[in-house]
This record gives sequence, structure tokens and C-alpha cells, in this order.
Amino acid sequence: MTSNRRVRPGRILLAFGMAGVLALAGCDKGPDKEQMAAELKSSVEAELKKIEGSSGQNILSHGAVNVTPQDHAYLVTIEGLKLHPSPEGSLDIGTVTYLAKPKDEKSYEVWDLKIPQTMLFKGPDGKEKGKLTVTTKSFSGLYSKELATFEKLDGEFADISATDDTGGDVRIANAKFTGGLTDKGGGVADSAGSLVLSGLTAKDTGGGLFSIAETQIDGKYDSMKVVDYQAAMLKYQELIVKQAALVEQGASGQPSSLSPEDQKALTDAVNTLAASVKGGDFKIAFKGLKYSEAGEEPFSMGGLNLGMLIDGINQEKGSFNFDIGLRELAVSMDEMSSPLEQAAMPKDGNLSLKITEIPSKDIVKVLADNLPGMASANSAMAEANAMAMLVALQSVLQTSGAKIEVAPSQLAAQLVEMKADGMFNVVQQSMFGVVGALNVAIRGMDDLVALAQQTPEDYEAQQVMGTADMLQAYSTREQGADGKPLDKFKIEINEAGQILVNGKPLM
Repeated sequence: MTSNRRVRPGRILLAFGMAGVLALAGCDKGPDKEQMAAELKSSVEAELKKIEGSSGQNILSHGAVNVTPQDHAYLVTIEGLKLHPSPEGSLDIGTVTYLAKPKDEKSYEVWDLKIPQTMLFKGPDGKEKGKLTVTTKSFSGLYSKELATFEKLDGEFADISATDDTGGDVRIANAKFTGGLTDKGGGVADSAGSLVLSGLTAKDTGGGLFSIAETQIDGKYDSMKVVDYQAAMLKYQELIVKQAALVEQGASGQPSSLSPEDQKALTDAVNTLAASVKGGDFKIAFKGLKYSEAGEEPFSMGGLNLGMLIDGINQEKGSFNFDIGLRELAVSMDEMSSPLEQAAMPKDGNLSLKITEIPSKDIVKVLADNLPGMASANSAMAEANAMAMLVALQSVLQTSGAKIEVAPSQLAAQLVEMKADGMFNVVQQSMFGVVGALNVAIRGMDDLVALAQQTPEDYEAQQVMGTADMLQAYSTREQGADGKPLDKFKIEINEAGQILVNGKPLM
């Protein structure tokens, strides 16, 4: 069940709920229930048509839509839903239902989503190739008429499993998501969401099992123009799908590039997306990562964190922060089994980078101007545009005056520990494009060398001893707080491209 098209079931579920409440927007004066049901049905069908794809690329398809008035709500039923993730086949979702009702003049409630517990994946010949099972525990949302999206969204699913006829087997014990908007007025809002997956396991065809005890994904968009962003994203996705269809046609000699009008629309969509968001904060945290096979556990990690913070996307200058951290890494494969390799392998650590004075506006212009050409099915034209974009980006960055900070970072192994921090400025006339310095401190080098000297004939030991000799030739040695030697290095890069380590030219 592989695919080159990225399908987001979460977006489709949200669209179902959105479709169900859009028709209620004109109901403030209280029309009769049959009239409201008819309007609701029309809106659901219109929304489904939007998300079912364009240019012949039908990602989703459906059968009948029925809306039935209830005592205090409306039951929406969508029959015959099918998801088409790839040419290899489709996922038969079946019938989906939910309830919707007005809460006040500005918002509407959606709840009680029901989807089939078992859904089959079938090939083009209609034969079963796999299945998806899921248990719906809860689902509710609060829809904003003004912002045309959900102000609040909560859901929880359990016992999720996806299997196929090739032996693929992925399971998630529980999945819970929350999301919402903080309205700032004037169509601008902060958007935040969180997804927590518990008990994820994936079997490979060789019998191994990869597992993650918990995965938490948190995301936030800062000061988003919600309506503009949604319209631009929809147009961008439509044109990318259209271009993919044209590429496929190109194999048979038919026209395979977007029209000039579509290319301009793609450029406009990229510009609008960038202008619609001030920034974003995104984090992924994994806990309890393991790989086991044949009763052994060659890899495990207590935790892995990734973080990215972007600010100033729609301004002249922006900033970008990136963080990665790991803890309790253990690798026991044969290739890493010697005492020396285990002593030198990082167990815990983090890297933190901060880039400021980024020319956001100029970068967006370069991307918007070159993206349509990069989407061309003509490989020579696509490569030329890609190269032009890289050259233009390099030119913009070199003249930006951006600053790159290596915030306090470290790696810790069994015997050695390294800490680093530094600051670099982007300078156009510099040979390497930057000038600045990186401060590095290494503790435990003598202990590692002493271990290597126990097996002097070993190649890895010889590498360690040779590297240590080279480093100590440049080192400024001090006594650390623990009484052990601390080797310090100040690595400088000047405008001439000269690299100095503690004032000595690097040979």
C-alpha cells in the first residue's frame, strides 16, 4: 500500500465535520427543519466535491448523502466513502455519520462521529489486499462561522491496526488529538493542535519489531489569517495535483506543464501562504523507542525530541530555531560491540541552533518565482529552475547579515563528554560566507585514550589515539570542576577563510 501521493485522513475527517456545519450558517432566523436539512445536504455535497480532488485525481469518492432532522440536531449520513491513496487500490471506508446543531449565532457543534470499525483495502481487481481497523472513542468540535473552521476539536481512537498481504503490520493502541483557535479578531487567529499516539508498533518482513511507547506532536501557527491561508493552501494543493497528472500525460507525448495562468496562480498561492502566517512552533517527542528481533534488542532510546520555531514569515526579517535532543541511546549491534566503541558512542545530547535576521520577504519571493518552473515535467527546465533558485537563495542569504548562534549544546558518552557554543555572522566577502567562532570543550579524552591503549593493534583504537594526539596539539588544557583534564578549543573562521584553533592555523 505504497503511494507517491500524501493523503491525510485527519484532514478528510475534519472536512466531513466542516461540511456538515457550513449549511447552518444561514439558519439564524430558524427555518423549518426540512429546509435546513436540504441546505445542509447541499453544503455537505459541495464540500465533499472540494476535497475529492481535481484534474482527474480523485483522492476521495462517495455515494449518497442524507440529512435527517433529529429532536435537537441533524444526523448527516455519507454512504459509500472510498479513499484512493494510490493506483494500487482503494480503502473502502463505507458509511460515516455525525451530528450537527447550532450553538449560537457564531458557532456550531459537531459530535458523535461514527465510522466503520473495519475497512478493507482492495486492489483494482476488487480483491482484498489489506484492512484497517479502528475503534472510535470520542469526537466533538465547535465550528466558527466567521473563521470558516473549527475553534475546538477533540477526538480519541483506539485499537488501530493496518495490515496488508505483504506482511505489513502497523498498530497503535490509542490516538488522541486536540486542536483549537484563539480568535484575535479581523479573521486572524492562533491555531494550536496536539496529537498523542500510544503503543505504536511496526513489524518488518524479516520478523523484527519497531516500537514507540509514546509519540506527542504539538504544533502552533502564530497570527494566521485563517480564511486566506485555507484558500491559498487549497489552490496550492489543487495545482500540485494537476501538475502531477500532467507529468503522467507527458509520458504519452501530451502537454505536460502548467499553463502560464496556472503558473501565476501557483506563485500567488505561495505568496499568500507566506503572507498569511507570522510564525509557527512545532515539536515532536518520542519516548521508549526500541527495535527487537529474534529475542534480542539491538537498539533502544529513552527519548528523542525535535523542535522548530519560526517567526517573522510575513515580515521583512525572520528567525529560525532548531533543537534536537536524545537520551539513553543504546546500540548493541555486532558492529558497535567493542568496549571502545561503547565507551565513545553518544548516549545523551542535544544540539540547538538559532538563526536571526533572516530575509523572510526576499526568500519567499525567490521560492514563489521559481517553484512553478521546478514543477515542470521537462527535466532540463526543472533542473535549470532549481539551480536558479539555489543561486538566488545563496545570493539573498549572503547579503542578509544573518546571525547563526550555536546555543549551548552537548554530547555525552560513557567516558567522554563534549560541550559547544558559538556565534557566526553571515558576511558576503568571506570565503566561507561566515565569520565567527565555535567554542568546544572535551572532558575525558585521557580516559578514552587509556582504554584504546589496551588494544593497540585494533584499528579503531589506533584511530582514537591518532585523533587524540592531533586534538591535544591544539588544545588548551584546564582542570575541570570534577578534577579531570578539560581540553578547550576556540575554532575561528575569518574573512580570508582561514581556520584557527586556539590561535593556531588548522593544517
